[in-house]
Amino acid sequence: MGPKDIKSSAIGVGVADRQMGGWCNGQTGELVSGVIIKRGMQVVDIGCGDGGYAKFCSDQGADVTFVDMQENKVRALEERLKNTATGKIKGIVSECDPIPLPDEYADLVISTEVLEHVRDPEKVLREIVRLGHRDTTYVLTVPDARGENIVKDLAPAVYFQEPNHIQIFTSDDFEELADKCGLEVVRHEYLSGFWSIFYLLKWATAQPGETLTENAQPATYLWTQTWEEALRHPNGAKMRAALDQAIPRSQMIVARKKSANVS
Repeated sequence: MGPKDIKSSAIGVGVADRQMGGWCNGQTGELVSGVIIKRGMQVVDIGCGDGGYAKFCSDQGADVTFVDMQENKVRALEERLKNTATGKIKGIVSECDPIPLPDEYADLVISTEVLEHVRDPEKVLREIVRLGHRDTTYVLTVPDARGENIVKDLAPAVYFQEPNHIQIFTSDDFEELADKCGLEVVRHEYLSGFWSIFYLLKWATAQPGETLTENAQPATYLWTQTWEEALRHPNGAKMRAALDQAIPRSQMIVARKKSANVS
């Protein structure tokens, strides 16, 4: 198995792991547990990246606006969705300062793994909050400090430098940021312990000069195989939940606007 195949295998197992946690349920239309995507819903994805969540929402019939500072990502996602979308799609290239969309535009706002990359997370999150009305749901994720801290002595220095992870959020940090920006936390969950172990092994066994995106070490491949088998076990869901609670790679807040928004 070559490096590309190893990476693809890890992504597949990572997707399966997250789906066990309630993400992207095509049968129920839930993006995450309790957040149902409905036809005609106005969804905004801030920092869309490769667009997996935007595509899921589009597949459910939502109107989807996706925003990213990387033009190649936006254009590739436009191309990917143009022949499958049943609702409207709109791609926007922007650094989100400000986000070029009107107040109270969205019924659902998604922003996954974005705030750790920015110098002023409060400013960016206030812009994100501005896009919603009083009934809007926000699905937000950032890396969890526990997953970041176990690799801090192993990861390349560039991993914790711009344009990569320049903010580290504890659970309390994330909730306090949401509160300060006018959000009421509906629930706070922990995700992707699989990836915490994956990146610990990746950087512990990396060769000198290896880039952040390479995932070719035998250790990571063996871990991926092991976790794939674990998820198939009758106790797989319990093992996944335990690992996610102990060393999550990411944390998720589902939130709504406070009834009286902060100034």
